[in-house]
Amino acid sequence: MITIPRYITIDNGIDALYDILLKLNLKNPLVIVGKKTKKYAPEFDYVYYSDINLKDEKVIKDITKEYDSIIGVGGGKSIDMAKYVAYCSKIPYISMPTTASNDGIASPVVSLKQPSSMVDPPIAIIVDMSIIKKSPRKLLKAGFGDVISNITAVLDWKLAHREIGEEYSESSAIFSKTIAEELMHYVLNNSSIKDFPEKLVKALIGSGITISMAKSTRPASGSEHLFSHALDYLKMKYELDIESLHGEQCGVGSIISSYLHHRENSLDKESMVNIRLSLKKVGVPTTGKELGFEDDILIEALTLAHTIRNRYTILRKGISKETSESILREAGVI
Repeated sequence: MITIPRYITIDNGIDALYDILLKLNLKNPLVIVGKKTKKYAPEFDYVYYSDINLKDEKVIKDITKEYDSIIGVGGGKSIDMAKYVAYCSKIPYISMPTTASNDGIASPVVSLKQPSSMVDPPIAIIVDMSIIKKSPRKLLKAGFGDVISNITAVLDWKLAHREIGEEYSESSAIFSKTIAEELMHYVLNNSSIKDFPEKLVKALIGSGITISMAKSTRPASGSEHLFSHALDYLKMKYELDIESLHGEQCGVGSIISSYLHHRENSLDKESMVNIRLSLKKVGVPTTGKELGFEDDILIEALTLAHTIRNRYTILRKGISKETSESILREAGVI
């Protein structure tokens, strides 16, 4: 059984929320929101995501016992917390993103800690484009990096199916790849990309739905995500003051992965080049230096990326330090 959002509305905002609540017969929602995005929240009872203790499900259930639904308003942490709280409380949740930095706005994935976990997708998604357009440009760039990474994620998934017999869904793979390629071609083939924010939101929603279809993050997460998670690990390990975002790191990871797949003849040169060109046109970092990392950190990240989780990718059983450095230089990342 595939569970996907029942209602998706873009550019209607708060007005659409009340109509959807009525249709779903939800009368008493609790809003989970961040302090910076509280101004965008509907006028219901609310709690800040930072005030919720993740470690105690009983506390979570006590918070929600008087409510029939959860509305997540804000960025990734607000939306993820809303998913998790709704899942623990066995009530539906509605996603109201205030930015478009990753496909978490529609997916059933919670990334509050690693490894990520699967819960239920939102019953409805409500996007106010006037709010999205006011969000920091850096976040929209990160969202594009997250969408583009679907291309290499699907290639990794196919590779795992071919080499180790991993279960594979052709329909969700094609859907995921098409979403990313259509957005990439829009960026490359239009001198003015004024419709970029709306197209990005639709692509991120579609990407989240492919995860629900596959019941796995495979359609949207491969070796490029492992590389990003490795960078996050090294930021903590070495206490690096670097503010690169998940989607930006995935964009650079996609450049590396696309190079590796091209080298094995599973991706043509034009597609490999277009991934980099589209990232560059939107303003997403395409090198480690643009992300803010020294070469040695990037080399270490690629060397340990395969250990981040049990996922078979183009990295296979790992790459030596020397080979990692060579790959990063040939891919133009260092």
